[in-house]
Amino acid sequence: MIDYNLLFKKGAFKLSQIEKEKIFFDNISKLNIHHKKNCKEFKLIANSFFPKEKKKKLEELPFIHVRLFKEKNLSSVKKGTKISTYNSSGTSNTKLSKINIDRFTSLVQSKSLLNILMTVLKTKRKKIYFLESEKKVNEKYYSAKGAAINGFKQFADKAEFLLDKNEKLNFKTLKRIKSNEKIIFFGFTNMVWEKLIKTIIKKKIKFNFKNSILFHGGGWKKLEEKKIRREKLYGLIHNLLGINQIYDYYGMIEQTGSIFLECEYGYYHASIFSEINVRNSKLEICKSNQKGIIQVSSLLPTSYPGHNILTEDLGEIKGIDNCKCGRKGKYFKIHGRLSQAEIRGCSNV
Repeated sequence: MIDYNLLFKKGAFKLSQIEKEKIFFDNISKLNIHHKKNCKEFKLIANSFFPKEKKKKLEELPFIHVRLFKEKNLSSVKKGTKISTYNSSGTSNTKLSKINIDRFTSLVQSKSLLNILMTVLKTKRKKIYFLESEKKVNEKYYSAKGAAINGFKQFADKAEFLLDKNEKLNFKTLKRIKSNEKIIFFGFTNMVWEKLIKTIIKKKIKFNFKNSILFHGGGWKKLEEKKIRREKLYGLIHNLLGINQIYDYYGMIEQTGSIFLECEYGYYHASIFSEINVRNSKLEICKSNQKGIIQVSSLLPTSYPGHNILTEDLGEIKGIDNCKCGRKGKYFKIHGRLSQAEIRGCSNV
């Protein structure tokens, strides 16, 4: 269906927008046909709400609202195919999204994540430290958190967890890390602040992990009212941990693998595997620097129709091909959530 090996060879952020658009549209059109053929719910939506004439642009293709994954068990695989069902994060009184992933989709997602993050990692590291409790992660293996951790494990030979079973920071493990080691830290944004930075401030201790890199994502969840500005958070990480390379990412369980990586200038970038559009309240496409509802597209979901999703996040496209970081394609900013939306799987403001 899609020649993923060809996409991997082209590199995550090397193609100009014009070069990318034809490749992306041709491939997502194939996915669109596949999901219409194999998912009756997606076919119904596509035929009922979108014009039947031939589509010439990405923004003309059918898309579904992210909340549909809470209401329906969407799948595009043959009956009897072995799948793993992952659930989104959420509060105890809300429905969770159900994402059906088969072996092939999982493999493509892992390889795509590798392709994206190796643009900053360059080489595999010896260790990755997760700002999580191993016990808690194992209890929620098939969750957004579990999917993220399993995805990031491939970037190091060994993984360790920095929180104990009571979700307290394990200082013994942290102190064992040598300052010159080239390692990876990974944590969800709210946990980086609540479990790591606040604890270190309280203990009045500083570290110097100057050769390390920290990835974080997922936003502030229930701590939305306690969030701090990106500049302040990164300043504290640098001053208290000595880490200079800090990268956020925007992504969701509905499109695992095709994350939008933050660059050194604070913008999120669409890779060769993904695309972003922004729509207004009438669902019309916004121009650059116009705020609206984010629509994300991905070439990775083959076992479920998650290739074209209208999110509940607000943002704006800031430019194309001309970011100072050198990455090609569209880059954008996030401006939080729609007011009535649940706090789930989004990125920092």
